[in-house]
Amino acid sequence: MVKDIAFSSFPAKNVSALRKFYTDALGIRFGEPFMQDGVEKYAEAQVGNGWFAVLTTDWVDVAPSGGIAFEVDDIDASLDAVRKAGARDIEDVHPLPTCRISSFRDPEGNEVTLHQAT
Repeated sequence: MVKDIAFSSFPAKNVSALRKFYTDALGIRFGEPFMQDGVEKYAEAQVGNGWFAVLTTDWVDVAPSGGIAFEVDDIDASLDAVRKAGARDIEDVHPLPTCRISSFRDPEGNEVTLHQAT
């Protein structure tokens, strides 16, 4: 039976640039990337108890799509940071009874949700 999520990954044509986006915009700290023929192909970061990775589209036949939600302390500050780092299609913050959420697309087109518990 499933006991945990090993990692979630996003495809990227340019792994190095997408890793830099997440580091600059959300402060995600990645480990040493896997290089092949001088090109960054994979990088992962521990986020809470799970792992988030970016990997080359050379390895997967999947277009950028998305499907991750990051918990943040301050959604407004986080949205300002992703906006400055080059995110697009940033939604307004939606206040819900137990949280505030917003989504955006990273530079590769993956959809990301930010979640702030209230």
